[in-house]
Amino acid sequence: MQRCAPRTGRTGSASSRPPAARRGAQGGGTKANAPLRRAAGAVVEQIAAWAGRGESAPSRLLVPGGEFVEWAHYPQPDAVSPTSGWRFFYHTHSAPQRLGDEHGHFHIFVPLLRRARRTPGLFSHLIGITVDARGMPLRLFTTNRWVTDETWQDASSLEKHLRRPGLHGAEPADVARWLDNLLVLFAVDIAALLHARDRRLAGSAPAIDPRRFEDHRLRLPSQLHVNLARRVSRIDG
Repeated sequence: MQRCAPRTGRTGSASSRPPAARRGAQGGGTKANAPLRRAAGAVVEQIAAWAGRGESAPSRLLVPGGEFVEWAHYPQPDAVSPTSGWRFFYHTHSAPQRLGDEHGHFHIFVPLLRRARRTPGLFSHLIGITVDARGMPLRLFTTNRWVTDETWQDASSLEKHLRRPGLHGAEPADVARWLDNLLVLFAVDIAALLHARDRRLAGSAPAIDPRRFEDHRLRLPSQLHVNLARRVSRIDG
């Protein structure tokens, strides 16, 4: 079975940071929701801008005249922020493995930090984001360790990265900023999915048996269908 491991390479230039995520703020009407509102506005405006040019988040990753090839990574090589070390790539699976209106999905990785320093070549999978052909987010999901060949970090370690997403600076810059803002918008859900992932892998045991990380019967420990319009309306309501 094919893996969804990152490939080292592409870096971008610095650009504006997204608003920091605030946990627990999903309703509307308070100053605490300002980062969520800014993120929601940026996500929607970017989708509209792409649509106006006949583009989408997936299509922005293709070279002119290019077509998606199943399992190939886009962009090539993977997009990497030169400042944070965060990275992402997009790909599509074979048709039988895609659900409903799914076109493909983004895999987002964060570097392994030791004593506040990045460890070269070691990355952890933060979240997967499934989108349709228009780039509308459909589903969030976590992966078992074997799927991405990642360096494992538990949910408590990974959710700290959601406080300030770090894809800004990767190229294409508009896609990187859009993904950063999606992470802000769905930060609470992503944190919950990471903890659900750990619970699913541990089962009834007090800790995860390392053999579970290589269990090919368990590919996606947790997932959640999302609706962008509903999320935005909840923030504005």
